[in-house]
Amino acid sequence: MEKTKELIPENSSISISTNFEPILKKRVNPLYFLFFGLIGIIFIGSVFLWLPFAHNPGVNVSYINALFTATSASTVTGLVVQDTHDTFNFIGQLIIYILINLGGLGYMTIITFFLLSKNAFGLKYALFMKETLSLPSIGDILKIAKKVFLTIIIFELIGVIILMILWADQGGLSIWNAIFHASSAFNNAGFDLMGNFKSFTDYASNFWLNATIMALIFFGGIGFIVISDSLQVLRRKKKELTLHSKVAIVTSIILILIGAVGFFMIERNNSLENYSHGTKVLASFFQSVSARTAGFNTIDLSKISTATIILLSTLMFIGASPGGTGGGIKTTTFAILVLWVVSAIKNKESTEVLNRRINTETLQKALLMFFLSVITIITATFVLSIFETFPLQRIFFEVCSAFGTVGLTTGITPMLTMGSKITLALLMLIGRMTPLALLSLISKRSRDKIKVPEEQVAVG
Repeated sequence: MEKTKELIPENSSISISTNFEPILKKRVNPLYFLFFGLIGIIFIGSVFLWLPFAHNPGVNVSYINALFTATSASTVTGLVVQDTHDTFNFIGQLIIYILINLGGLGYMTIITFFLLSKNAFGLKYALFMKETLSLPSIGDILKIAKKVFLTIIIFELIGVIILMILWADQGGLSIWNAIFHASSAFNNAGFDLMGNFKSFTDYASNFWLNATIMALIFFGGIGFIVISDSLQVLRRKKKELTLHSKVAIVTSIILILIGAVGFFMIERNNSLENYSHGTKVLASFFQSVSARTAGFNTIDLSKISTATIILLSTLMFIGASPGGTGGGIKTTTFAILVLWVVSAIKNKESTEVLNRRINTETLQKALLMFFLSVITIITATFVLSIFETFPLQRIFFEVCSAFGTVGLTTGITPMLTMGSKITLALLMLIGRMTPLALLSLISKRSRDKIKVPEEQVAVG
């Protein structure tokens, strides 16, 4: 290297490339790598779930159902056409567990962690990691990756211990049930082993189970950025939270409260009619938390009213926070759009929050995410309405659940036709990939060489 430096004048504009640059230039776009990697995981998982050794005795699983299940697990959605407990034996459940963790944590996070720990790749993969975790800046990616693993281990371990105590009467089975459900909850996957598609409806009044699952869902969905930032503040390494963390936390809490109050007011004399007042409140909060990202339910959702379907669909559409394990357009996107509308009504030139101004690029990302998501949901709803005869509100609910990678259903998933299953599988994949796709699209924005004349168009 010293000889190379001597041959190049100090004032030369020639730059010295690293040994890995020629290799990286030949590599595919990281977005394509992530997309086809996820596709590969789904297809491999579908084959294993399709094979008889993964099924309970006497149970048959068609390949389309295995593909749907693998897609749902890999995108941490939770929609199922065949009940997980009743259909798959321990091997099948273990395969689903692995797919959930690969999809929730993000397989590229795992790969990047090992690659960067060996200093094998540089800036290009650091940028890719930034997009994968929706990080505000590149920073120290290796530290972020380590924090991700440590965070998952701590939260899931606490969840496993509490659930093992709650299910102690199940004997040895409690260990596997605790591990599976703690992972499914933290990864916001919504898969359960309760059997007969009933999720946690038998535990609607169990405070500790509800509290544990809600906590795992919340911390998994809030995002690793916020968790890391909060820990630094608690350890007094920082004076205050970043703007991102403040917006994500405040928006998440507001949405939980609105969802819980709304669910309680609408359903207290409907699906909640036969429960005690305390259980009604607990169930309302559980559904509000779960509807944003997770897909568990303690109430029979086939009995909810149309108004509640609209409420829960809205929560599913918004989803989790950036860097979290859930889907949707993200809490921060929703918050920025609301603030933008408020600023427009007040005739302000810029969008502001907590004495900070939101830049134009961030606002454009939020608007693009919102409108593309709306178009996707409308298109998918139209397609499913061609294949199915179910009421439109139930179809719409199913579509929002798939796009937001939530997993809630009013009970129609097992009865869907093949065309609908394929459509929802694609929608789950789109819901998982959309944020990265938009970031890639915006980052490659072309510059206009010639600016055409400006002219006003009337709106409103």
